[in-house]
Amino acid sequence: MLQTIREHTQGWIAGIIISIIILSFALWGIHSYFVGGASNVVAKVNGIDITKEQLAIAYERMRRQIQIQYGANSPIKDETALKSRALQALIDIEVLKQASTSQGYLISDQQIDAYLQGMPDFQVDGQFSFEKFQQVMAATMLSTSDFLEVIRTNLLLEQPKLGIVLTSFALPDETNYTISLVNQERDIDYLTLPFQQFAKEAITISPEKVQAYYEQNKNSFMTPEQVNLDYIEVSLKDLYASVNPTDAALKNFYSENINSYTKPMQWKLQDILVPVTATASDDEVAQAKKKIDSIAAAIQGGQDFTVSGKSESHVITSTNWLTLGQVTTELQKAVAELSAKGQVSAPVRTAKGFVIVKAVDIAEPKIQPFDIVKTAVKDSYVRQHAEEKMSDVRERLADMTYEHPESLQFAAKNLNLPVQTSVLFTKDKGGNDISQSKKVRELAFSNDVLNMQNNSDVIQINPETIAVIRIKSHIASALLPLSSVSKQIEDKLRTAALESTTEKNANELLAKLRSGADAAVLAKSLNLNWNKTGYLGRYSTHVDTAILDLAFQLPNPATVNKQTVYGVTRMPIGYTIVALHAVKAGSVADNKQFHVFAEQVQTSEGVLEYELYKQSQMKAAKIKVTPSF
Repeated sequence: MLQTIREHTQGWIAGIIISIIILSFALWGIHSYFVGGASNVVAKVNGIDITKEQLAIAYERMRRQIQIQYGANSPIKDETALKSRALQALIDIEVLKQASTSQGYLISDQQIDAYLQGMPDFQVDGQFSFEKFQQVMAATMLSTSDFLEVIRTNLLLEQPKLGIVLTSFALPDETNYTISLVNQERDIDYLTLPFQQFAKEAITISPEKVQAYYEQNKNSFMTPEQVNLDYIEVSLKDLYASVNPTDAALKNFYSENINSYTKPMQWKLQDILVPVTATASDDEVAQAKKKIDSIAAAIQGGQDFTVSGKSESHVITSTNWLTLGQVTTELQKAVAELSAKGQVSAPVRTAKGFVIVKAVDIAEPKIQPFDIVKTAVKDSYVRQHAEEKMSDVRERLADMTYEHPESLQFAAKNLNLPVQTSVLFTKDKGGNDISQSKKVRELAFSNDVLNMQNNSDVIQINPETIAVIRIKSHIASALLPLSSVSKQIEDKLRTAALESTTEKNANELLAKLRSGADAAVLAKSLNLNWNKTGYLGRYSTHVDTAILDLAFQLPNPATVNKQTVYGVTRMPIGYTIVALHAVKAGSVADNKQFHVFAEQVQTSEGVLEYELYKQSQMKAAKIKVTPSF
């Protein structure tokens, strides 16, 4: 599989570069980890260099990731802070990789192959698709060799993590303590003072207050800034129509990529399994080995395979054709050596026990005739050549719009592309055209495009579409007159006054309750009622979450020598007083639930232990960061 990939991805043109790796496991900046050649060192980890080029690529990928995830509301505005974060990610990867290697962890090509074939991103109808793999690689910033190294490093870093997490344990007392907290129940009552209760009181808002609020909050009464754009857009699908291959060209492409149209070798398999549990003793393992050897000897002596394994377990079905990638990694080598129908493997030790495999039938690799796969060949040919054209158009579009920043007409004329116009839009809300894209809106309101009136850089709208924009017209933000917003301000101030009055009354009531006043009498005086809930768990849905949150924040009455403790919280309709009467420790109904909690505690402690492991590796590593990186 790896050899096939290496042979058939040479010369593949990656015309579209998307902003992030679309595969979930790829770490930020990992591609740059494998790129060398830069002479400027920004950091050293135990003598291993991290270069300026590596940091630049890691920074750019992280910047795009954050831009896509948060848009204009990005939590990181400081470029230096983002570069520091990108550098730290590279350092973390290097430290952990060195730690795994020094501790003897290894990843084989077979493991990478199995992992790759199992990734859903590259599967069609549950099978690994080399064509889909090529398409994804063409849409990323990773070469095939780099991508395979990403898998290797990811698996290498996961080995110590899984070793720590899966071997953690929790003592019964720890589990019981967790249960007592998580399943804890609290007996509460609550009473709500609604805003409406005080709405009858006349609240007068003077013109002076309205004027003062208007003057202090002018930014809240500005019309939104708007622009519309001229833009050139190029779609990969638009380029498909320009690729019209002849039959001769398709046949030549078919010949050059013959492995892509070859059905791999397949087997129908039977197996015999002598189980060995993970906790088996050495004697039990030896007995299992003796038994499988005896069965193997009987088969070699002519005994029927089915008869020999009649009383044993099985892990492989003989009813379906299987490729090597569909066989478990532990058995792939044994199956690959089965080259003839009826051939039987030697015993193989697996995680489940000892296994013997028989080839019930074998289907040799078969090249699919050109006429059968012609449509698939044409689709691949057209896509590849369209991507090559897209790459060329992208480069020429970037050059022309940069060299002629004052207009899009030069690029449009030379590339025979139309200049389109968008609707008016704001930075936060686009229209039903190119302005729907957050990237486009953010660049439209950038200093270079909006204020300097330059063409934008080439924008990757999506994996198959690029564009260049420039401002066509700009409507500046303007302050609305007081007369048009005075009613809005009055309502806002009236609502704030009503809330303030309600909060004041709620706090006065809370003070009286805490001083020992009779709760029922106070409620009656306000024509309100206490709602009695009884015992509730922390995840109950019987009351509003704000009430439940406050109830579980209040101190246990037993610990403060009180019969009831009180608190107040804001609700959408008013302020609510919560009375906590008692706390009951949590419990579980049976051993099954106890074991579920125990596993959760074990996992949590395992994750904590791994974090401590990472910290210890970072502390032990000799890390030197160049001050002016």
